[in-house]
Amino acid sequence: MPGLLNVPESMSIALHTCLWVADGNPAFRPSPKIAKELGFSYNHFAKVVQRLVHAGVLETERGPRGGIRLAHDSKSLTLLDIYEAAGGEPPSPHRCLLDPSVCKGCACGLGRLIEKENARLHRKMRENTLASLVRSFDKSQLEIS
Repeated sequence: MPGLLNVPESMSIALHTCLWVADGNPAFRPSPKIAKELGFSYNHFAKVVQRLVHAGVLETERGPRGGIRLAHDSKSLTLLDIYEAAGGEPPSPHRCLLDPSVCKGCACGLGRLIEKENARLHRKMRENTLASLVRSFDKSQLEIS
């Protein structure tokens, strides 16, 4: 059974790329290599990276020593910062899974449960920095080809 929470690939690219380059090494990392090692299409990866650069999360440099790196210390970047920079929208006030024209979000407890869990996830993403996750990110466990 798939998970109930589905994260769009663009968010996975954004979060994993930031984790990849947040290891304390200030050098620029080659984008094609990161995309390949994380298993993402380079074209989709490049679009997400461009959004993160535009939002000030990542920096890029061209040339043989170029690539990407964090624009800020990983201790100051929250997961919510990265989510929003990659184009994630803040939680909607509408609580129901039904279209708002059908249900205003107050017909059952399901909407209240979804609202509560969205608020909890939002709070956790706001509280957790990139640095707090870097410690648990073990690149050696990836099946890099």
